[in-house]
Amino acid sequence: MKKFLISMALAAAALSVTSCQQNGKWEYKVVKVAGTEGSNGKFGGMQFSDPSGQLNKLGEEGWELVSSFTEESTVHPNFGNSEYVTGLQPNTRTEVVNFVLKRRK
Repeated sequence: MKKFLISMALAAAALSVTSCQQNGKWEYKVVKVAGTEGSNGKFGGMQFSDPSGQLNKLGEEGWELVSSFTEESTVHPNFGNSEYVTGLQPNTRTEVVNFVLKRRK
């Protein structure tokens, strides 16, 4: 019985490797969602629209979300003076959220 289970596991692994090698070509897409300034203006946080509709549509087309990352910007620059204190607020804010998707070619 043990030999049978081992042989079945090896067969499944071989099939998995073969299918990955045959369909190993991918195409990638990055969807950028830019924020807009909120009610606090330039120094406040950004507001982002809900990208669910766009991501769901891409999912129906075979795209799969594999990662996301943000792009940040300096909000309160110190103008080259290290003694300039920006206060208790964070010095950066998220400007863009990027969604990385892939699908088989």
